Amino acid sequence: MVFDRFTWTGLMAVAFGWALLFSSAELSEFIARTIGGASIGSSPANMVGIAQCTIVSGFGIAILGVLRNGFGVVIRSLDPEIARMQGIQSPWRSEPQPSAPMQHAGRRGKIAERGWVKDRAYVLFVDGTVEVETLLGLRRFASLQDAQDFIA
Repeated sequence: MVFDRFTWTGLMAVAFGWALLFSSAELSEFIARTIGGASIGSSPANMVGIAQCTIVSGFGIAILGVLRNGFGVVIRSLDPEIARMQGIQSPWRSEPQPSAPMQHAGRRGKIAERGWVKDRAYVLFVDGTVEVETLLGLRRFASLQDAQDFIA
């Protein structure tokens, strides 16, 4: 399994937390000697708590990194099929689709208006159809109201 930087950062935080946990007594003593007396943050109990929080946070970051990678693979594997169903060329697919892109381009016609629906760009064509960039990619709707209903 290949880990990205996010996952490695989490695992390094876990390793740092374990090192801090094992050396908390010596580190507390060193801080007390350096500062010249006991301070609020130098007790062994505080170091153990900081170490435990670092370990848990590191595992959380590592898990988020693995999930991000995993969902990225799923999205990239589904992208060609989603694009095929919408009739557009997928950026991940290397072989050309025979006739879907040409039919898609011919049906659009002239652009009547460009604008924004919520935070998504749309293109309104003379025939009343609308193309909107959605989370699943470029998608065509029969009307602007249909696009607004889908996005909302």
